[in-house]
Amino acid sequence: MIRLTMSPFFRVLGRLFAMSVTDSQDRDADYLAQSTDIYDLERRMRHVDDRQQTLHAIGTYGVFIR
Repeated sequence: MIRLTMSPFFRVLGRLFAMSVTDSQDRDADYLAQSTDIYDLERRMRHVDDRQQTLHAIGTYGVFIR
């Protein structure tokens, strides 16, 4: 009989690729909320936007999408 259980390696691998969008949005919102003034907020917003564009360019599973 074939056992259909996942090995620990595949469980860890699955957790690595199971990124939650809401977790990322919560972290970004917390980061922006820590700004001290409007200039700091704008700088942080640019930082978040630049990071998101880089992630979109990398794509899913590290594949370059441009």
